[in-house]
Amino acid sequence: MSPSETDRQAVETQEVVVEPSAAESQSFSLRRRSGQRTRFILNLLLLLYILFVVNGIAFRNPGRVDFTEEKIHSLSPETREVLKLVTKEIRVVFPYYVQLNNSKQMAHYRSLQRAIELLKIYSSEQPLIRVAAEVNSLVDASRWELVREEYDLSSRQFNRLIFHTGEGKGLRQTVMPEDVATFTANPSSPSEPMQVSSFRAEEAMTAAIKRLIHRKRLRCYFTQGHGEFQLGGASPMMALRHDLEASGFAIAPLGLGQLRRVPEDCDLLVIAGAEKSFTQAELDAVQGYLSGGGKLFVTLGVRRSKLESVLEKWGVEVLEGKVRSRITVLEDYSDRSWVVCRSANSIHPVTAPLVAGSDGRRVDFGVGLLEPRPLKAVGAPFRLASDVLLSTGGSDKVERYYLVGGGSSGSGVSEEARSDFTVAAATRQEKIDRPPENWVPLATRLVVLGSGSLLLDSSSRGGGFLNGNHRDFVMNCVNWLVEREELVSEGGVRSQERRIDLAGNPSLRQFVFLAAVLIFPGIFLALGVCVYFLRRS
Repeated sequence: MSPSETDRQAVETQEVVVEPSAAESQSFSLRRRSGQRTRFILNLLLLLYILFVVNGIAFRNPGRVDFTEEKIHSLSPETREVLKLVTKEIRVVFPYYVQLNNSKQMAHYRSLQRAIELLKIYSSEQPLIRVAAEVNSLVDASRWELVREEYDLSSRQFNRLIFHTGEGKGLRQTVMPEDVATFTANPSSPSEPMQVSSFRAEEAMTAAIKRLIHRKRLRCYFTQGHGEFQLGGASPMMALRHDLEASGFAIAPLGLGQLRRVPEDCDLLVIAGAEKSFTQAELDAVQGYLSGGGKLFVTLGVRRSKLESVLEKWGVEVLEGKVRSRITVLEDYSDRSWVVCRSANSIHPVTAPLVAGSDGRRVDFGVGLLEPRPLKAVGAPFRLASDVLLSTGGSDKVERYYLVGGGSSGSGVSEEARSDFTVAAATRQEKIDRPPENWVPLATRLVVLGSGSLLLDSSSRGGGFLNGNHRDFVMNCVNWLVEREELVSEGGVRSQERRIDLAGNPSLRQFVFLAAVLIFPGIFLALGVCVYFLRRS
């Protein structure tokens, strides 16, 4: 064999030896890259699965973590107390019917749907409350027939929330869209759904649950015939009456002049703004009612009615005159008939929660009264204790209070121009740890307000029942009188409905679109790419 053939054979041998090594290296590199891709895909699928599970659990659980300062996504303490009283299952039915291009029905549906979402938080707090059925009466007609038959509903009972408890027909309460929210027409586009100016679903649904809880109605009588606020017809106390009925009271007028006694089934007697004198027989009837452990709620009128003599016997003296305020700003002053009371009893069950607020946050407390009559807590028999609920308070430099005579003019300023006048007081029997042998327990409770303006639906300058802390204060008085302290509310001014107007702000609308479509997905995509290249390096 020649040298050239020998060299050629050696080279071929080397090529044969090299080729298997290169093929194995290339195959290993391909398997490595393929394994990285597989691991990346598996990790990505695992991450997506974890996100899917977490989101599924979060959305199936109605509980929410509320990070807002006003706690607008949390139930109020008053609602939580009401939910603790639920002992039987309450089922909620939501039948709806929405026509195309009907802006009113569309707005009603959206508000009720939002109320249903809020109701899920109720369910997380109290499992006995649940949404039993949501049915579209137009699309799902067969199911609507079954729901109607089960809950005994008519064909027109849609676009509302129906709270149902008990067997068979049971008891029910209805929450209408107007109870849930206040609607205003969209001025820019009438065909669009109406706008929601205020949302009060929690208040409406809690009231409905209250009515189901307090199936035994308490009898509440309003005296008539002495110039009191009218109870029937176009009553100026419609909002108060609605809230009393929602709290389990059966409201009825009472003519003491004819009956000459307070009915035995009276759980609460209300004398709202009497201006004419009571007869001696009527005063004796009120006196006998209190002596038997009655509950009396009095808001004084602008004139004396001889009822003052009975109130003084039970620990509350009504002084002469009326209280007005004088506001001094930059050496200029103005007299006002509306007196805003910011000083409240911090330990009495009626006012303590209002002053303290909720979650440790002090609320902006204030109760406005129209020329209230001054009161004084005095001694009373049966070891009764009288407590001051509200007084004028105020700053000596800016706001002063003074007494005027029977008129409303600012003349005749009293010498006590800087005095702190009492305008609301309450009386009940003292609690004695070791009562004496001849001790007679008495369940009598009495609340006296210097003015009846709080009971009216609306008054000028924000003095009506629905303004500020007024409703909470009045209902706290009522619940305390009938010994329902568990329903006393922390109150506070309802936060306003906040809205972001995207239609009138193109730049904000563009930012929200870019943030939702590009920015946030881009951040997560960049993080994923970064992690991928870091693992490759």
